[in-house]
Amino acid sequence: MAKKSNEELDSILHSVIRIEILAFFQANPHTRDTADGLALRLHRPRHQVEAALNTLSALGILEIGGTEKVTIYRLRNGDLITNYFKNKRSQGLSKPPLR
Repeated sequence: MAKKSNEELDSILHSVIRIEILAFFQANPHTRDTADGLALRLHRPRHQVEAALNTLSALGILEIGGTEKVTIYRLRNGDLITNYFKNKRSQGLSKPPLR
């Protein structure tokens, strides 16, 4: 039972880190950085940030570049996140609030 709870918490933590990375790139869409650099910026352990970066890269949100020795992450499309939130905001404004 405790193992299942730990797995659920790990899943939530990984989701939170992915959200933090997306929020960072939304605020800084032209940033290119390493897993170490992003871990420092987000105050998170490198292995957790790297796992989240790999997931976001596999989803096509982030692009991997750099050299054989240094891996650099960046947004695949800098406007992707901004446009997503603009669309959601405009959809929300056109509908009356639920009560």
